[in-house]
Amino acid sequence: MRTYGRLLRHPPTSISLLAAFVGAIPIGMWPLAIVLGALDRGGSAADAGLVAAVFGIGNALGVVTQGALLARVRATRLLPAFAALGIVAAVLLEGDGRLAGAALAGIAIPAITPAVRGRFAWTLPGSDRPGAYALVNVLFQAGIALGPLVAAGLAAAGLVRWAPPIAAVGGLIAAGFVVVAERGRRRVVIEPSPAARGRVRVVRSGVLVLLGVAATAGFGIGTLQVLVPVRSGAATSGAAFAALALAEVGGAVLIGGRVGSRHAFRLLVGGTAAMAIVYLLFGAGLSAVPAAVVLGVVTAVQSLGGALGLDRFVPAGRVSAVFSLQIAVLIIGAAAGSLVAGVEPDTAFVLASLLLSAAAVAALLVTARPPHGVGRPAGPEAHAR
Repeated sequence: MRTYGRLLRHPPTSISLLAAFVGAIPIGMWPLAIVLGALDRGGSAADAGLVAAVFGIGNALGVVTQGALLARVRATRLLPAFAALGIVAAVLLEGDGRLAGAALAGIAIPAITPAVRGRFAWTLPGSDRPGAYALVNVLFQAGIALGPLVAAGLAAAGLVRWAPPIAAVGGLIAAGFVVVAERGRRRVVIEPSPAARGRVRVVRSGVLVLLGVAATAGFGIGTLQVLVPVRSGAATSGAAFAALALAEVGGAVLIGGRVGSRHAFRLLVGGTAAMAIVYLLFGAGLSAVPAAVVLGVVTAVQSLGGALGLDRFVPAGRVSAVFSLQIAVLIIGAAAGSLVAGVEPDTAFVLASLLLSAAAVAALLVTARPPHGVGRPAGPEAHAR
């Protein structure tokens, strides 16, 4: 746990982590705010579903676009510019351009987490990166969980129309934290990470496998979002999703402070394979809450393995772009999983398990013999193995 203390005592790093937390709150707020807003204005369930779908498409497009631009444009300029579009989206949602507003809202969410993730890959030494990635995951999940609560609270108070502007302002605040963190880094000398010092090159097979793992993980989550409420009811499903989130947070904290970069491949393969087993347990009828606890822990293992594996397969300067693409693929995978679960509820969990198993095998094959120069950090870490 000393790693966490060291990271949090470093102002630019701690402010970046705060940005990841605040930036995740609008991601959780926007979808529910858009749906509740459509219903509040007298729209039907179909209307709410349509604007939610348009928002999801805009979100995937925005994440990928910003991730690609982060390799060319400074985050201190790019993220505030996109966040400012959220104000425009909030105005459109109040008028006749609701679909345009929903799409723009998705695009406008600043890619704070990819920016922070890419900066950590570039600036932090290898010994600190597992803990930093774990903290990013924990704070991102916390922000995602808090966002819907804020939107629901505003709706309960009859203030649902304020939810989009508040979400937009939240994005601007998060972008502001990134600006402050970047200025702090100019005053503090930070040792470059091995990925920045070394000659890590893009390994396409590794990147494709990581994207495949993200897609299958998203597919599984999509099946859960439909089948757990249908089979277990509202109360049990709420408890199951809360247990999943808490277990993932707990697993990330415990594992992130105890493992090193050399464990990346084992975490990735083992976590993905374990996720496949858990979905079989869901399909076999295991109680939703215990299965969700186990899934949360193994998801934390797989996520950390994927984050560390990304450093092995991608140069630090391109991590933001590839990480953004992973998020977009996960979103699309979740949409596909929800669709399949609605059409084929009896086989959706089995299909999720098969896809995750295939992803685990692919990860094992591509990581068993990493190409020369990949995953071999320069400097002292290379001699410590």
